[in-house]
Amino acid sequence: MSVLVPPAVIGIVGGGQLGRMLAQVAQRRGYRTAVLTGGDRETPAGTVADIEIAAPFDDAGAVERLVTCADVITWEMEDVDLGVAEAAADVGVPVRPRSRVLAVASDRATEKRALEAAGVPVAPYREAVGPSELAAALGALQGPVIVKTARGGYDGKGQVRVPATQPGPERAAAAVEVFRRLGSVRLIAEREVPFDRELSVVVARSLSGEIVDHGVMENVHVGGILDTTAVPASLPEGVAAAARGIAARLVRNLDIVGVLCVELFVTGSELVVNEIAPRPHNSGHCTIEAAAVSQFEQQLRAVCGLPLGDGTCRPTAMAQLLGDLWACGEPRWAEVLTDPAVHLHLYGKREARPGRKMGHLTCVEETPELALKRVLAARERLVS
Repeated sequence: MSVLVPPAVIGIVGGGQLGRMLAQVAQRRGYRTAVLTGGDRETPAGTVADIEIAAPFDDAGAVERLVTCADVITWEMEDVDLGVAEAAADVGVPVRPRSRVLAVASDRATEKRALEAAGVPVAPYREAVGPSELAAALGALQGPVIVKTARGGYDGKGQVRVPATQPGPERAAAAVEVFRRLGSVRLIAEREVPFDRELSVVVARSLSGEIVDHGVMENVHVGGILDTTAVPASLPEGVAAAARGIAARLVRNLDIVGVLCVELFVTGSELVVNEIAPRPHNSGHCTIEAAAVSQFEQQLRAVCGLPLGDGTCRPTAMAQLLGDLWACGEPRWAEVLTDPAVHLHLYGKREARPGRKMGHLTCVEETPELALKRVLAARERLVS
């Protein structure tokens, strides 16, 4: 278990804000970073990295350049061409987490099967490759159903909610229409979970098998996009312990070296796993201020073979900043910066578009409820 020390080069696949925050942590610790962006130039991660490789993930020359200069490869997104991992293996560069984990997380059907194999609770589901299979799935699942593309789609994209349908022509017609709307691709249909709360647990696992999490976070989505996170979630102790236990089981079962986010629903006293992401997660942004060691530093430590740090979070809340805030011009940043308890993070994206994640605010307070109230008030002041 060799340890990578500065100035080793961390190769990051993906040029978004998660890669940016990882690169910033790496550089503060004396490491260098190289980012394969997927094609764009001057990306959030690329603008702070030592090397930006602005090329598609399947560009053989660009992949060769990345694996030639990197001492380890890690990921800021899972829906990528896994040829990067194969090229790295050919020259002996470690990939953490390994490509099999990304193959699981980037396909919803494969992911569901892996979750079931790990023995964690998931919503009843069916796979469908055409309208007839989808109609059969709607009938088998009954009640409202969420139909999603097996691959791609995020922030509420690539999915359709289907209300309870009647047998016969109505169900068949609904299946045909949904299949068309989602691009006539392979689908997964899940019975809608009538949840009380949405949670996430961000957990890290080191090369030696050490496991550390950041506690249980409570999330609120608006229009399918994460809007706020508060930590620690206000939950019965048993529910919180069960959520953390599920996250530990999955990171161990999947043999992840790096960071895993597990998204869960609470329904009554029961937990249902919704999705996983083998990387840092938007809901974990609050760890930058809340914890002694953030999710990004945990990722760095894990992939470099170092011991993990203390992930315990103080009461903190995060509010997402979407491109909608720029509709009437530049937000009033001075209104936020006058509050010493509120921290502003901007991602360096050049174009603000509705629904696009442009940054976030965090606040550390005595309780997560006070932190959430304060951070939401700060966001309101940006446009008032």
